[in-house]
Amino acid sequence: MSKEPKNRWRWGLIATLSIVLLSLYPHFHFRISRGSQWNGSYAAIEGVGDEVAYSAYVNALIEGRPRRNDPYSGRDDEIRKQQPESLFSIQFVPAYMVAVMARAMGISASTAFILLTPLAAAAASLALFWLLLMTTGDDRLAATGTIVILCLGTVVGGHGLLAFLFGAEPLYSYLMFLRRYQPAASFPFFLVFCAFVWMTLTLKRSLAATLVAILAGFVFGLLVFSYVYFWTAAAAWLVSLVCLWLIARPPDWQHHLKSLSIIVLVALATLIPFAALYAHRAAGMDAVQALELSHWPDLFRLPEVFSIAILFLLGVLAKRRLASLRDPRNLFAISFALLPFLVFNQQVISGRSLQPLHYEMFVANYSALISLILVLANGFRLPTIPARTRSKALVWVAIAAFEWGAYETFVATRRSMELNRGLDEARPVALRLEALARQGNDRKENHTRATVLSSDLLSADGLPTNAPQAVLWAPHMLVYSGVSPAESKERFYQYLYYTGITPERLREILRTERQYGFVVGLFGFERAIKGLSLNPKPITSEELESELAEYRAYCAAFTHERAAQTELSYLIMPADDVRSLSNLDRWYERDKGERVGNYTLYRISLRAGDSVVDAQTIQSNLQR
Repeated sequence: MSKEPKNRWRWGLIATLSIVLLSLYPHFHFRISRGSQWNGSYAAIEGVGDEVAYSAYVNALIEGRPRRNDPYSGRDDEIRKQQPESLFSIQFVPAYMVAVMARAMGISASTAFILLTPLAAAAASLALFWLLLMTTGDDRLAATGTIVILCLGTVVGGHGLLAFLFGAEPLYSYLMFLRRYQPAASFPFFLVFCAFVWMTLTLKRSLAATLVAILAGFVFGLLVFSYVYFWTAAAAWLVSLVCLWLIARPPDWQHHLKSLSIIVLVALATLIPFAALYAHRAAGMDAVQALELSHWPDLFRLPEVFSIAILFLLGVLAKRRLASLRDPRNLFAISFALLPFLVFNQQVISGRSLQPLHYEMFVANYSALISLILVLANGFRLPTIPARTRSKALVWVAIAAFEWGAYETFVATRRSMELNRGLDEARPVALRLEALARQGNDRKENHTRATVLSSDLLSADGLPTNAPQAVLWAPHMLVYSGVSPAESKERFYQYLYYTGITPERLREILRTERQYGFVVGLFGFERAIKGLSLNPKPITSEELESELAEYRAYCAAFTHERAAQTELSYLIMPADDVRSLSNLDRWYERDKGERVGNYTLYRISLRAGDSVVDAQTIQSNLQR
């Protein structure tokens, strides 16, 4: 333990600076690589992922749109037509945090996401250091633990380079807690909640413990309206901690239970408004989020295996009388080691499983590592270990963990460059659409937003981050509640039809090219992304052929009435895109187009029913 209590945070600041530097690398690499061609986009972690959906929601809030909004379909909550709740509108706290900051600073959603990364890295590092410092009483160990936990979370989650070394394709790399804005903006709340709970167990004065317990309950409430995987993990962890206190009965356990009871009561009170919002969720939200009915246990994920090893290590220390299982610090460590088993197996009781992959990536892995640091603190307290040896060991462990995190960051940044470049190249045309919207001439008579058809699904996904118009279809339209799964597929079919993708071409894309968004459009995220479902169902050839047959029938039966269901106002295409637009031109008139960066922007309008052009006339006009 440091002999300079007044400087104990010095080591925490060093650890924080190291994590902040890692967090800045993807942006600086992207900015420098793009050079003068950079258009102001943020560097998405692992390419696109869900960050485009989060930045789209933040952009809508910056524009002043209501909490219940769908930036992809353009449908907002109105008095005459209320929208259902979505995961975005229920988990609104982090989005409003980012949006309020952006509006106060007068910056865009893209810029806000650039700033969010180092801010979130600093907040998480400081909160984690504070938690470890209080529980271990050792500033240098807490600093090393902060670096180890935040840099090795990807490893213990079973992702990143570890998966690659074992021959698997990594689903996710980089520092997973920094995905914006979920979980980046919420992760520090989880750590602060755990720190407040520890304070209630160590404060001697009853009044102080009560006040901190109320604060802990309040932070739990923030988690409830921040991220479902954090508040459910916090609830499971708190239950395990209460049970451990009842079983082990450490010193002053009855006094501690009073404080824990206050936390539980305040936490339960915050779930009442959450339940009210959740009751008004969109009808198809559970299906879109891959909520499954299952009682099947899930016992062999890497965080669970890692936690078993930690519990075994603590058992060995206890058997050798180097640790006491009634010590509150060791009970605290056990509670973190038990958390992975609780979150991965809650469906055994509840019967419901919601994308357990997210526990693996954002909660259980970090919880297991926190437990490891708390258990290892017992060994570092042994008087037989020379102080110099101990200090050197901490330094080398911190350096090794940082180097691993740096390499993960480097590899993930390189993997993301191509998709990030695509998003950045599409930003100028999105900003042009935003300028047209400000002029106020693209609102329809029924006050709905103009709709854009983007032939490039990547630019369609990123469009709402910068422009207020709706899109005909984008892969992340599915995660909002503005359209049902059935309507989403209808709009996807329209996208395919208008952009000249035949059933035969679609088969080729799905089987050999794996272009962005197509599998999601037909089968949903739970079938497209391995790990989202507890019981994954690979896409069969029979299912693929059935979808192609359905799309073929849709094309044959396309009518003016279908074209008018979602009326389009704009078309954007890469300037070098030479695909046929004969289907679109049959139902829509378009102008000569405006070149914006690497894209061409067309203004289009629906033809009257009696002026629809047949395919032969379109071909004749094109030849002229």
